[in-house]
Amino acid sequence: MVLSFANKLKDREIYKQVVDLLQDSKKYFIKTGDKVVEKKVTDLIVQMEAPFYLLVAGEYNAGKSSFINALCGEKILQEGPTPTTNKITLLTVGETRTTEEIDDHLSRITYPLDNLNDVTLIDTPGTNSIILEHKDITESFIHRAELVLFVMSADHPLTESERDFLQFLRDKWGRKVLYILNKIDLKTPDEIEQITTFVEKNCYRLMGFEPKILNVSALNATKARETKDKALLRASNIEEVEDFIFDKLDLETKMDFKLLNPLKYLDNVYKDLRLKLESKMSCCNTDIRNIERFENRLMSKKQDMIDYSSKYKTEIQVVFTRLKEKVENFVNYNLTARSVIMMKIAREKIDDKFKREVYGISSPGADLDRILEDITEYIARNNRTLWHMAREYNESGAENRGHIFLNSDAAKEQNFNDRKSELQMALKERSREYREIDMEREGEKIKTAVQGGLLNFIVVEGLAIGLGVGLTTMLSFVVPPLTIIVLAAITACVGFVIFPYKRKAYRSEFFKRIDTLNERFTSFIMFEMEKVIDLVIEDIQNNMSAYRDLRWSEREESNKRVSDIDEMVERVKVIMRKNGME
Repeated sequence: MVLSFANKLKDREIYKQVVDLLQDSKKYFIKTGDKVVEKKVTDLIVQMEAPFYLLVAGEYNAGKSSFINALCGEKILQEGPTPTTNKITLLTVGETRTTEEIDDHLSRITYPLDNLNDVTLIDTPGTNSIILEHKDITESFIHRAELVLFVMSADHPLTESERDFLQFLRDKWGRKVLYILNKIDLKTPDEIEQITTFVEKNCYRLMGFEPKILNVSALNATKARETKDKALLRASNIEEVEDFIFDKLDLETKMDFKLLNPLKYLDNVYKDLRLKLESKMSCCNTDIRNIERFENRLMSKKQDMIDYSSKYKTEIQVVFTRLKEKVENFVNYNLTARSVIMMKIAREKIDDKFKREVYGISSPGADLDRILEDITEYIARNNRTLWHMAREYNESGAENRGHIFLNSDAAKEQNFNDRKSELQMALKERSREYREIDMEREGEKIKTAVQGGLLNFIVVEGLAIGLGVGLTTMLSFVVPPLTIIVLAAITACVGFVIFPYKRKAYRSEFFKRIDTLNERFTSFIMFEMEKVIDLVIEDIQNNMSAYRDLRWSEREESNKRVSDIDEMVERVKVIMRKNGME
C-alpha cells in the first residue's frame, strides 16, 4: 500500500519536476553553506518516497497523544496531564510494534494498522509547554507536515498561544490545517455548538479563513473500544474523524498535498532568503555611503590640519625675523669705529658680546624647539581625534557590521604615545641641519669683520693724516693748502666709510643665509607635518577601504545570489502554475 502510494505519486509528471527542483535547491544551499536549510531540503527529498505526513499539533494537555491512541485503537503513546512528549514521534505501519530512537529529538514507532498504510501520524510536543525547547522542536518539523491536525481542548479553545501558533502555520508555511476539538465529553451539545461557532468566527476574524472543525472525545473513544460500547463509540465521534482523515481525504488529495508541501517550503525559504539578502545589500550600500561620507570628513579634517599648520609657518618666520632684527641692531650699534674703540679700551670681546646679546636672552634654537614641541603635540592630539572619529563611526554600527578597528583603547593610547615620541625625536633630529646656527662661527665672523674694519680704518686714517702733513710740506709752494686739506679730509672719510661697508656686507650675507635657512626649515616642517598627517589618514583609510571592499564584495555576492534565487522562485511558480496549485 505504501508502494502503491509512492508509485502513483511517481507516475505524475509533476513528481520529477519537484524532485529535480529539490535536488537543485540542495546543491544551491550546499554552495552557500546553509547547512540548516540543506538538511531540511534533504529531509524533503527523502520524504518524497515516504507515506503522507499527517502532523498532530496543539498545546500540551489538549489531548494530542490521547487522540492518536484513539485513532489507533490502542494506547501506543504515553498520556498524562503534564507534558509527556519531548520529541517528534513518527507512527508508521509495521508488522509488529517497535520503537526506534533516531536522534535526540526524533523517534519512530511502527504499528500494525491498516490506516497507516499510506499515512504517517506525527506526534509533537506541546506548543505552550513550559519547556521552551518543546515549542522549538515542533516548529522545526512543521516544514515536513503535509497536513496539520490541530488539536484543541473544549475546556479552553483557541487560546492566545494557539492563535500565535496557527498564525505561524499560516503566515510562515502556508500549511493546510484540520481542527480537532477534543474533550467534547466535558461539554453539553449546546456548549459544543457555541464553542465551534466561537472558533470559526475568531479564526475568520483573526486569520482570514473559516476552519474545518471535527469534534471528538478521545477519552470516550478509548473507553468504548476497551469496553466494546458502540453507543459510547458513536458519541465520541471518533469514527467520523477516522472517516474524514482516512477515507474522505482521498489518495489524489494526499498526493496533491505531498507535492505542494516542498514547493510551498521552497517558495517560503527563497522569499525569506531574498528579503534577508535585500536587507544585507541595503546595509552594504548604507555602509559604503557612510564610509564615503566619513572619508570626506577625514579629508576635511586633513585640510583643516594643513590650514592650521600655516600658523607654525608664521611662528618659524617670526623666529628668524626676530634673529635678523637682533643681528641688525647689534651690527648697527656695535660695528662702528667709536664702539669698536670703546670695546678695545674696555677690553671687551665683540664675539662674546655678539653671542650674549643675540643668543643669550632668547635663543632661536630654543624657540624652534618650542615650536617643534607644539607641532608634535598638535599632530598627536589630532591623530588621536582622527582615530576616535573612526572608532565612533565603527561603534555606531558595530552591531550590524562587526568591528573594523580591533585594537583596545589601552593599546591604541599606547600607540598614540609611542608615535608621539617617535615624531618628536624624528623632528628634532632631522630638523637639526635646517635650524642650527653656529654661534661660535657667527661670533668669529663678527670678530673678523671688526678686526678687518679696525685695521683698514687705522691704515686709511693714518694715510689721511700722513697725506695731509706730507702734501702740505711738499706741495705748499705749488698747491694751495686748502686743496691739500680737502684731499686729506676725503681720504679720512674713506676710513670712516669702511665700518658701514663691513656692517652692510656682513648683514647682507647673514640675512641671505637666514632667509635660505628659514625657507628650508619651513619647507621641511610643512612637509613632515603633512607626511605624518597623511600616514594617519592612510592608516585609517586602509582600515576603512578594507571594510568597504568587503562590503562591495558582499553586495555583489548578495546580488548574484538574489538572481539565482529569482530563477529558483520562478521555477517554483511555473510548476505550481502548470499544475493549478497557485
